[in-house]
Amino acid sequence: MSSTNWQQWDIRLLTVLASLALSGFAVAFASLPNDDAYTYIRTAEIFLEHGVGAAISHYTWAGYPILIGLVSLLGLSLFTSAYVLNAIFFAILAYAFISIVRHLDDSNRVAWLAALTVLAYPELNEYRDMVLRDIGFWAMLLLALWRFMVFVDTRQFSHSVFFVLAMIGAMLFRAEAVIYLVAIPFALFLQSDRNTKENRRDFLKLAGFICGVGILVFLVLLAAGINLFLLILELLRIYQPFLISLFNPDEAVTAARANAIFGEYAGIFSQEYVSAVIAIGLSVVLVMTLFYTIGGPFFWLLAFGLMRKHIRWHSAKVVPILAVLLANLLILVVFLYITKFLTGRYALVFGLMAATLVPFLVSSIIERNRGGKWEQLSTYFLILFFFYCLIDSYVSFGRSKDWLLDASSYVELQAEPDTQVLTNNHTIAYFSGRVENYDVIVRELKAQDVLDVAPGTIVALEMYYEMSLMVEQAPVKASLQLLQQFPSADQPQIAIYRRVN
Repeated sequence: MSSTNWQQWDIRLLTVLASLALSGFAVAFASLPNDDAYTYIRTAEIFLEHGVGAAISHYTWAGYPILIGLVSLLGLSLFTSAYVLNAIFFAILAYAFISIVRHLDDSNRVAWLAALTVLAYPELNEYRDMVLRDIGFWAMLLLALWRFMVFVDTRQFSHSVFFVLAMIGAMLFRAEAVIYLVAIPFALFLQSDRNTKENRRDFLKLAGFICGVGILVFLVLLAAGINLFLLILELLRIYQPFLISLFNPDEAVTAARANAIFGEYAGIFSQEYVSAVIAIGLSVVLVMTLFYTIGGPFFWLLAFGLMRKHIRWHSAKVVPILAVLLANLLILVVFLYITKFLTGRYALVFGLMAATLVPFLVSSIIERNRGGKWEQLSTYFLILFFFYCLIDSYVSFGRSKDWLLDASSYVELQAEPDTQVLTNNHTIAYFSGRVENYDVIVRELKAQDVLDVAPGTIVALEMYYEMSLMVEQAPVKASLQLLQQFPSADQPQIAIYRRVN
């Protein structure tokens, strides 16, 4: 191996070590677990107590919680196991990201800039202290993409095997990895440096291997009592109400939407335009989600680079990246128009693909300004740019929510061993130790939910607007005795009551 390759390996190795250290830093100064964490931890508990079948019954796509449970067998707590897994997958993601960029340009400077980019990408690194299955999915997807890019260049079948195995790893975390597994190989047809016959042959060879491995995995899981086909159907069944609403909209819902959009009077005459207005609005949601996922700093830097033509490389090499980007965009569009909502986490694959441009752009800015009058200014700008991104990635300016732990301790002290606890907050449900199914929490409790519980029940409510209105309803107000408010009576975010009467 040449000295240059050793230097590039060192860059990736150092980045892996830096990523592990940053994950440790993020977790050490983390606030409370994210809401999704409780679902994964509870599923891991069920796996350890009752096995794989029970875990899947509780949470359909249970690969990530099962991994958490397996790691906990080393003597770690479930939360610690989750954080260890996420740190490892963040390190794999960083390694794969640099490898993808290196494959496009093997210069040492671009590799270092890739390391800086992935470690300073705010919209990615804000998830370091969270328990999320997406982190493993992103890591394995990028690892698979890198090996596919190597396969496209070398046409050595061993690289395609690595690609398929990495995609199977991604499928442990999210079912939509199947879409990427199907979409990415089509990039072979757009490789202009090979003839059509060769591209078709390699595509069919890879497609046949994917089908063979897919059948083998299906049979192995079936022998273990896991029907993969039924699991996918179970996931799709979640979207059935959305599809019914999309293709057979309720007239009352349509009228309500028309009134909300156009006003009570104009809504009577404008119901036929509701679908078009919603479609336009969802398009805006999509664009803004992509903008926030790429992030303001990276977006404006990329916009500047594209306008000034700072980014240039062999177009055939980036086709696999474009395939992943377009597959993610398709998933986002379908999901958004079916469910009418979207989070930045679902769009982060798009953001990661866009972020692969940043090292080339920064390298081009450095090169073009070398020895010129703007050299010093551009250097200062880039230093400030990445410093800002690092601060944004790892320093939180939000208020501490430790008062939620105080509220949980208060509930634990107030509730006798046989006292029921009703809450709409995951943190209180878990840390109070009084709610067995702490992951199955209804955020929007109804008045009847409160009235149905037995006298003596502790009712701990997160007091967002709807809950504030609910507790002021006469029957509810008469049935509750206020015990304490957190963080203070002046700013009641959590109100703890006892059910009376």
